[in-house]
Amino acid sequence: MSQEGGSSGIFTTLPGLLVGVLAAAAVIWIFNKYIKGAVPATVPKAGSTKNNNNTINNTTQEKNTAVKQGGAKGFLNREKQQVPLLEKTSVSHDTIHLRFGLPQGHCLGLPIGKHVKIHCPNPSDEERTESKKWNGRDDAETTPEIQRSYTPVSSDDDVGHFDLIIKVYKAGVKPQFPDGGKMSQYLDKLNVGDNITIQGPFGLIEYKGEGDFEYARKKLPAKKTNIGMIAGGTGITPMLQLVRAILEKESNPQTKLSLVFANQTESDILVRDRLEDLEKRFPGRFHLWYTLDNANPGWKYSTGFINKDMISAHLPEPAEDSLVLLCGPPPMIKFACEPNLEALGFKKTDYLACCLRR
Repeated sequence: MSQEGGSSGIFTTLPGLLVGVLAAAAVIWIFNKYIKGAVPATVPKAGSTKNNNNTINNTTQEKNTAVKQGGAKGFLNREKQQVPLLEKTSVSHDTIHLRFGLPQGHCLGLPIGKHVKIHCPNPSDEERTESKKWNGRDDAETTPEIQRSYTPVSSDDDVGHFDLIIKVYKAGVKPQFPDGGKMSQYLDKLNVGDNITIQGPFGLIEYKGEGDFEYARKKLPAKKTNIGMIAGGTGITPMLQLVRAILEKESNPQTKLSLVFANQTESDILVRDRLEDLEKRFPGRFHLWYTLDNANPGWKYSTGFINKDMISAHLPEPAEDSLVLLCGPPPMIKFACEPNLEALGFKKTDYLACCLRR
């Protein structure tokens, strides 16, 4: 009886079991076909961009897959990303060299002529000599965050890091600038392991190679094989970027470059060793000239502001194949460079300028 009863119970429930098995199989098939591929394998943990010595925002890295020289991927993707400070070195009493880390196998991915933006908090009232003012004037920057543009002194040949040379404008050093520079002081206070927020690439000017320039994404009408440059202070870094790209990467010996570099004193000259090394290695192709506001006795270069005679003696004449690039403080560009270039016959289309902010 019991066997019969048991056998009868199994066969009675078997159809229900089969229905359950088939239903489960159908659910698994639907999941694998339609749902699984749409669900991320892992969810990034909150705070993945928070700093330790090698933490970088890995969620945004994947958006930039541009392959650069040597197979390295470009890191920049025009979105804000965080990078850690790897090394900090004092170059002089007011200049520091900063090295920032990039993910393994990545270069910065910065086209020649472009720059990056660095973001930082706007100083609080406690950090100012006067409330809502900066360097004695009403502060036009009222947002909680500010940004400044920088061109690295490294190149996309450097994988895993990029380097910046920063001139620090400290508070209380010059009476006309009692608060100093916002961004440069922020960067000066960084410790190794701290993160900064960068974004890029940006900029209207881009050198495409072999004499071809673009401005605002439009190609200039003729190849430029005679390139003049005027730089003031930290405006030297985009010039160094271009000079290295042309002299060290290109095979056309016809391209010539000349640079007039203006500073206040001899000790203010940034990357001097790199510039003079390039002049020695490429004689006849790169001409370098300095001018100082305040020179010591025996100084063999020019003194004083950029003027017409200086430009005429050391930069190319106006021509279809010539171009002059300008980068420095706004007063230098507006009052010293542009009027003197135009007095020598340069049209507004014969020179391109960018201005610096502290």
